[in-house]
Amino acid sequence: MAVPNEEKNQQAVTVVIQPDLLPLTLDAYARKTNQTLRAVRDQAQRGLIPTIQRAKGTTIYVNQAAMVMSSLQAADWDVRVPSDQFSY
Repeated sequence: MAVPNEEKNQQAVTVVIQPDLLPLTLDAYARKTNQTLRAVRDQAQRGLIPTIQRAKGTTIYVNQAAMVMSSLQAADWDVRVPSDQFSY
């Protein structure tokens, strides 16, 4: 749930965001963002894009959900993920 910080003391407004953002392979993300695979791999290695990897040597995915969360936080939204509705 996200609540704009400036509204915390005035009125409690709740916005429920449920994006359908599955993790993308680095290759799929490169195509989607019109970048080369090499550029995306470099961004992932430098930690500029959030990634998920189950185990060493397995496929690396771009974590689009983490991108949305960090964008909302950068916009000064108070973002909360209900623990009873989300698990890793």
